[in-house]
Amino acid sequence: LSGAPVYPPSAMLVESGPDLPYLYPPFLLPLLSPLTSLPRPPLIDVWLILCLLTAVWTCRRLGIPWIAVPCLLAWPPFAEGLLVGNVQILLFAAFVAVFYEPGEGAPEQRDLRSRPGHDLLNGILAALVGALKITQALPTLYLARRRIRAAVLGVAAIGALALVTLPLTGVQIYWDWLAQLQRAADPAWTIGGVAVGHRLGIPDVIPIALGIVLALVVRGRDSAAWLGIALIIATPSVHGYTFLFMLPAMLTIRRDLAIPIGVLFLGVYHGYAWWMAFMFVVY
Repeated sequence: LSGAPVYPPSAMLVESGPDLPYLYPPFLLPLLSPLTSLPRPPLIDVWLILCLLTAVWTCRRLGIPWIAVPCLLAWPPFAEGLLVGNVQILLFAAFVAVFYEPGEGAPEQRDLRSRPGHDLLNGILAALVGALKITQALPTLYLARRRIRAAVLGVAAIGALALVTLPLTGVQIYWDWLAQLQRAADPAWTIGGVAVGHRLGIPDVIPIALGIVLALVVRGRDSAAWLGIALIIATPSVHGYTFLFMLPAMLTIRRDLAIPIGVLFLGVYHGYAWWMAFMFVVY
C-alpha cells in the first residue's frame, strides 16, 4: 500500500519480529491489503479462532475421538501453528478435506476417481496447499494421476486469481517473489527450518526429486499418508507445523507406536529428534 518493496533482499537478514520476510505469492497482496484498515486486535482474534476451529474440524475428519482432540491440539505441530496463527493449519485442513472421508474411527481415504462432481472443489483445495506455500505442491501432482480434470481446474482457478490481480500487482513483483524464495532456500538462512537436505548437507534438489517420485508412484489405501511423507521430504523449509502432514501416517500405523513417537520426539523442539520420529513413522 505504501509502495515499498514487498520482497527486499534485506528482509532475509531479519531473524524475528514483524519485519520477517514475506514469502507468500503476490496475488494475495490485493486480498490482504483491505484488512489493514480494520482494527488489529479483533482481526487477530477472529483469525486465531478460525485456525482453532479448523484444527478441531481436521482432527474430527481424521477420526480423532473428541476426548483426544485437546491433547492433539497441544501437540507441538498443531500448537505452534495455533499460537502464531500460521496458515499451515488451514492448508493441512485442505489436504485432509481432499483425501479423507468424514467418519468415526480410523481415517478412510477417498476414492477420488469416483467423485467427478467434486473435481472443482478438490482441485482448488489441493492447489491451495501448494499455491500459498509453493514447496508443498505435491497434492496437485498426486491428484493429476487420479483426476486430471480436478488438477487442471484447481491450477486454472489459482491462475485466474493471479491474472485478475495482475493489474494491481504488476508482473515484476513475481520475479521478485521467485528471487526471494531462492534466497529463502539458502541453508545459511538460520530461520529457514530444518529441512532434511540441510540436515544431511545435500542439495535441496535431491529430496525434492525424491518427494516428487514418491508422490507419483504411491498407490493403495495408504497412499495419502505416503503423500504427506513425500511432502515433508520435498519441503526445503520444514518447521514444526510442517510435520502436521505426518499425522495421517501416524494414524495409519499402530497407535501404541504412534503415541510415544509423537510425545517423546515431536514433543521437543530439536530438529534431529523430529527427523528421528519421522524415520520411525516411515519405517
